[in-house]
Amino acid sequence: MSNDQPATGVVSRRGALKGLGAAGAASAVVAGGLVGAGPASAAPARLLPAVPLPKPVGARVPTGFTAPQPEEIAFTLPGPPGAATPVIGLPAMGLDIDPSSISDFNGFTAFAVVAGEARASDGNLYPFEFDVRAMKGTYVGEDGTEQRGEFAFM
Repeated sequence: MSNDQPATGVVSRRGALKGLGAAGAASAVVAGGLVGAGPASAAPARLLPAVPLPKPVGARVPTGFTAPQPEEIAFTLPGPPGAATPVIGLPAMGLDIDPSSISDFNGFTAFAVVAGEARASDGNLYPFEFDVRAMKGTYVGEDGTEQRGEFAFM
């Protein structure tokens, strides 16, 4: 059995990142900045000091869930008018939309919608779709102070 596939049939984090290719590697590099790096035999990773969270964008998208799950999320989806994501069908919000999903952000954003099919342990193919973003730059925190940060989400 591969080290990328646990006995339960669930893809491991390593397997998922390998499957993501460059997008996964970029997310891992950005996320890797959140804890102190070092070899596995080194002392436990140290967490960086807490900094104010960024303010989310004002755009809200309903999730279809009810409490206690979030009923809506702060989210932007750049793209030409009339376009939509291939599986879920989320509509694009325009070409002038900030892909960072962070208010008062100034920096670099990498963005991709990844979609396809995956074969499950039952042998059936199922569609999947996810949004991958990595951001690096300055932002105004919830406390009003200017901060510098790196973020990634999928």
